[in-house]
Amino acid sequence: MSHTSLFEALTENIRLIYRQSIDADKKIDELRQQDMAKFAAIFDEQQGFTTKANRFTPYAEELGHDLVALQQGNPDDVSANVQPLVSKIEIQLQLLQVFKSNLKAKPDAS
Repeated sequence: MSHTSLFEALTENIRLIYRQSIDADKKIDELRQQDMAKFAAIFDEQQGFTTKANRFTPYAEELGHDLVALQQGNPDDVSANVQPLVSKIEIQLQLLQVFKSNLKAKPDAS
């Protein structure tokens, strides 16, 4: 896969994450109004994120910044440096799916 198509695929995944993060953050706000969702951070350093937030969109923004840094970096280093970004994308997509599934399982949270 050329770097151009790699960057396009990463961009599409990050766009998807950002859109899903906005929806998830709205649900988190609703849960907080019900005195729920009392967590301090969604991800931690062990999952590769430097952001500390109790909402999804700041993590999506971190992914965007990571992609820009990867695109602006040395083209010879892309293959070596892309894996941490891909891992964070996978983790966030998985958690967003779990979050969405858990909300659907609770009729009172919709």
